[in-house]
Amino acid sequence: MNKKVEQKKSIIISGYYGFDNCGDEAILMAMIQKLSKFIPPKRIIVLSQTPQKTEIEYKVNAIYRLNIYSIIAQLKNTGVFISGGGGLLQDVSGRGLSIIYYLGLIVLALLFKVPVVVYGQGIGPVKKPINRKLIKIVLAKVKLIIVRDEQSGILLQELGIKKDSVQVYSDPSFLLLKEELPDHISEKYKLNQEVKAFTSNPIAALVLRNCGEIKQDYKQKITQLIKIVDYLTEKQQTNIFLVPFQFNNDLSLYDDLKRMISNSEVNYLYEGLNPAQMLSLFSNFSLIIGMRFHAVIFATICNIPFIAIDYDPKVRNYVNGLGLPELLLSINQLSVKNVADKLRYIKDSQEDIKTLLKSAAKEYQHSAGAGVDKLISFVKDHY
Repeated sequence: MNKKVEQKKSIIISGYYGFDNCGDEAILMAMIQKLSKFIPPKRIIVLSQTPQKTEIEYKVNAIYRLNIYSIIAQLKNTGVFISGGGGLLQDVSGRGLSIIYYLGLIVLALLFKVPVVVYGQGIGPVKKPINRKLIKIVLAKVKLIIVRDEQSGILLQELGIKKDSVQVYSDPSFLLLKEELPDHISEKYKLNQEVKAFTSNPIAALVLRNCGEIKQDYKQKITQLIKIVDYLTEKQQTNIFLVPFQFNNDLSLYDDLKRMISNSEVNYLYEGLNPAQMLSLFSNFSLIIGMRFHAVIFATICNIPFIAIDYDPKVRNYVNGLGLPELLLSINQLSVKNVADKLRYIKDSQEDIKTLLKSAAKEYQHSAGAGVDKLISFVKDHY
C-alpha cells in the first residue's frame, strides 16, 4: 500500500481549470487520482475559474484563479507549485494573455521560494518574439519541466532551455480511470458500453471546437458539416452523437448544427459529464470524428478508429506520431467526398488500425505513468 506523504503544507496546481473544458479537466482529474494516493486531497489546491464546482467535483480545495491576494496567502504555506498540464504556454488562441498569466504565477511561486514543476504541458505555438523571450527567462529557473510531446521539447531547446531540465512523457490524460455513466444517461441514449465495428449499426461521435478556424467561412463549414451528418445518417445508417467538450465555448456551434440537420434523431448530449464519465461514453462509439485533441486521445484509449479534423499542430503531430496520417482531414477540406474516402480506408483497414491503437495506448499509458512518477518523486523530494 502506498504511504502518504507526511506534510503540513499544500501543493498548488495551476492550469486552464474550471472552464468545463473536458480535455483540461481530464488532465486535472488524472493528476488528482494519482496525487491523492500520496497527498490528502484537502491539501491539493487548484486554481480554478469556478472554485466551488472544482471542490465539489474533485474533493480538493480551490481558489479563484484571478484572486491574487488569496494565491499569495496560499503560497506562504505551499510545498510545491505545479504548472500544468495542457496547452498553457502558447499565443495562438484566446486573447494572447495566457503566457503572461501562467508565467506570472510561476514567477510568483519562485519569489516565495516555492519549488516549481512544469508538468504535462504542450508548449507552443509561440509566435511573438517577446513571448518566446519570456518563456526562456522564466522556465530557465524551473528545475523540472515535463512536456507531453517531442515537439514541445524541441521548441524549449530552441528557446534556450537546458536539455537536462526538460523531459518528455505522454499526456497525463492517458492515466484517467473510467467512471460508470449515470444510469439516466445510459437509459436515455440506450448505451451498453460495447464498442461496435464501423460496419453494422455504427455509432459515431462528432466532437467539434468553436474556434477561429471554424469561424473562418463559418457558413460554408457549417453547410459541409451538415452534409456530412446527413450522409452518415442516410447513406451509412450511422447513429450520430453531437458531443460538446466545452459547453460554454461550443454550444452555439452545436445549436446551429442541430437546428439545420434534417435528421431529427441525431443525439445531442446536453448533459454535462466529467472526464472519467466521458471516457466511458466513448466506449460506446464505433467512430470518432473529432477536432478536440483529447477526443482523439480518448478514441485511442478506447481503441476506436477516428477521423481527426486537423485544425491545430497538436492534433496533426499526435496523429502523425501514431503513424496514421491517413486519418487526418484538414479543416479546410471538410466535404462528404473526403469523409467518404476516410471511411472507406477505415473499413478496409479497421483491424490494422485497432491493433495499432491498442499498442499505442499501452505505450502512451506506460510513458504517462513514468511521467507522473517523476512528478510524485519531485513532490516528495521537496517536502
